[in-house]
Amino acid sequence: GGSSSAASAVQGGRAGAYAAEYAREIRSTNISMPEIEEITKRMFEPRQREKGYSPAWVTQVLQGIMVPYYVLYIKKQDRLEAALTNIEFLRDHFAPNLIANDTHELRHVHETRNMLLDAEMKLRASLFRTETRGAHYREDFPDQDDENWLKSITVKKADKGPQVETVSLDPTWKSVG
Repeated sequence: GGSSSAASAVQGGRAGAYAAEYAREIRSTNISMPEIEEITKRMFEPRQREKGYSPAWVTQVLQGIMVPYYVLYIKKQDRLEAALTNIEFLRDHFAPNLIANDTHELRHVHETRNMLLDAEMKLRASLFRTETRGAHYREDFPDQDDENWLKSITVKKADKGPQVETVSLDPTWKSVG
């Protein structure tokens, strides 16, 4: 059980640990000065904009989409798809036009973009898992299905958007009930 925010903290903790492990194992990479300049330009672009959308407002709209119990806790395909459509709209039309009037608000711009990505990944994973398991309750698939879903779900960056896949688990890892 638990809330989505708690699950995000666990996911973030795991992601950080795996990122550190990966960083220890890879060779050093050289990044060219033009690449650094391009990244810096993109990072600070919201500070250069004279018109745009407030990250606080986009975050508020995002929360209005994701927080209702019928999306966050009691999931069903049609509601998840509707929420995903709205998140994609925010991602495509508002996130590229966020404005930051100071460095504090610039941090909020980047946090808002990350929250949109997180919401999209959660919705795609929730649509993909057609069963109920733990805090993931699907009204349209109310039963746990160990035969088909004793798996973890991963969301990876791909050319055509997020790619959702499964990773099989060792059946002995199943919790004792």
